[in-house]
Amino acid sequence: MILEGLSSLIAIIVGIVAVIQLVGNAELILSTLSLTFGIMALIWIIKARGRLSKGSSLRSLATNFMSTLIFILCFSFWGIAVNMLSLKDIYGDIISFPQYMLLSLAYIAFVGAAYKMMKMGEEFGFNVESKKIERLIKNKKKK
Repeated sequence: MILEGLSSLIAIIVGIVAVIQLVGNAELILSTLSLTFGIMALIWIIKARGRLSKGSSLRSLATNFMSTLIFILCFSFWGIAVNMLSLKDIYGDIISFPQYMLLSLAYIAFVGAAYKMMKMGEEFGFNVESKKIERLIKNKKKK
């Protein structure tokens, strides 16, 4: 299992290096590759969200996660567009400001998702149960 995963990782790295050698623009290739993974993640989160009950805490968390992912995808897309179209040469550094705004919005959405996760922990009582389990383990070790 580990050997298969390692060989897959090596194959992916070799493939990326080969594409970079052929095309010549490593930044564009890697940013496009990361955008592809982001789109795949968005597809999966949309599918997962559709399977969750309306009004549930998990669906709300999935929505927060999805908004974060959308901001990150927009951030990545903007960076690729600026790079491909050489917009920085035309407009200067100001063209990067929307990218920073999108990244800030992604962080804000992450804060919302983290808060939602904390509230879910309180809602389902995981904190209380984990303390009970910790006490039981300590008592068992003492005996």
